[in-house]
Amino acid sequence: MISSNTFHVVATELVVGAYSLAGLAFLFCWLSPRLPFSLHDKQASGDAVAHAALMFGLLATPFAIWSGLSSAPGGEMGSALLANKMLFSLSGLGLASATVVVRLRTGISVWDSTRSSTIQALSGGGATGLMLLTASAGGTFARGESLLDWLHLPYNETLLMPTFLSVILLLLGITCATIGLRSSA
Repeated sequence: MISSNTFHVVATELVVGAYSLAGLAFLFCWLSPRLPFSLHDKQASGDAVAHAALMFGLLATPFAIWSGLSSAPGGEMGSALLANKMLFSLSGLGLASATVVVRLRTGISVWDSTRSSTIQALSGGGATGLMLLTASAGGTFARGESLLDWLHLPYNETLLMPTFLSVILLLLGITCATIGLRSSA
């Protein structure tokens, strides 16, 4: 049996790799209409890679979160850095989920208009960025360093919102989801 620390490292590497590949593929899909014609007709392949990698990352993310919580030294769940990791990873999970749902409902035509392709690329890229921020915070937590140290990000300051703003955002999310489900039915 492997330890939760080892499992967390494996799960985290799978998540980071999947999201990194997805982010590059989303960038390619967004840029492909601006590329030479020989690359422009490869957009369908880029789309398949982007969304397959994103779906794999979505499947691996809960394992990385669970194993990360299990491997926190001494049950140190009160750390601001760990709170930020949860915020980043769950936000990335939500953004990635929305990106995949839009692609499943819209199909490859999501890349047909400039507006929808920009939103899809930003959503996929945003999910990638949030997962890479999570990994960077994890590196800071585990090793005291990360690739993003040069940005001097305030990982040890918790990003909290007042309760009333959280309730408003929750209601807004439920409303948007309801409208989206009704309009697609």
